[in-house]
Amino acid sequence: MNNPTIAILITTFLRDNLLYKTLQTIVDFKPDNCIVLIADQGYADSEKDITIDYFKSQIPLEFYKLPFDCGLSYARNYLVQKAHEMQIPYCLLSADSIQFTQKYNFNPMIQFLALDEKRGLIGFDLENSKCNWEYLMEITPKGIKFSYSDKECFFGNIKLTKVDICRNILLAKTHTLLNLWNPEYKLGEHELAFLDYKNKGYEVYWTDAYLFKKISGRNNEEYETYRKRQNDYLKLVKQKYNMSGWVIYPPKKS
Repeated sequence: MNNPTIAILITTFLRDNLLYKTLQTIVDFKPDNCIVLIADQGYADSEKDITIDYFKSQIPLEFYKLPFDCGLSYARNYLVQKAHEMQIPYCLLSADSIQFTQKYNFNPMIQFLALDEKRGLIGFDLENSKCNWEYLMEITPKGIKFSYSDKECFFGNIKLTKVDICRNILLAKTHTLLNLWNPEYKLGEHELAFLDYKNKGYEVYWTDAYLFKKISGRNNEEYETYRKRQNDYLKLVKQKYNMSGWVIYPPKKS
């Protein structure tokens, strides 16, 4: 295979069965000229090794075993660095809970991003996500203020909205993501990363022309224990920006 154009980045932690279900959807709907890179901060397991070897026989895939509970930020930075070392120009940031629903042609989005060096990433729609996350944002003493964007453009027949933040399914120029996530924040990293991205001068867009599907299973108790630390990390983010609160959503559109 020629050098891939896109690295599909998947982080996973203590949700092996969820990971396998997601990988099967990539086998079923694999985009052309891509490779899957997985960062696992969970436990080593011989059965997992066998299963991953099966998927390696189906699609181009590299699996990286990271230190236990090293954190989502560490894992994402690791995968972006690997893609950069492999000279893969674009990354599709995803997760073990985000499934493919069709075979996607990302060429129009790559062409759009390539037109301007400031264009950094494009976020996509996500079925079953808890809420929309596509907004403009600014730091205020009371928290991160979200607002609706009316900055729209078309590329062919695809409508894109210029925003500051989107959900965690996105296509980005690899070099713009290098060391984006602060490894001190194992959780609560999302808004912080997009604030840093904005400060670096990169533009963020969003379109519903591409739809992925979020799946949720019953997480094990150990996973839920680690997830409960999120409020602790959010406190650190608020301290960093001297905010008394967290995210401030705009009024719902009528």
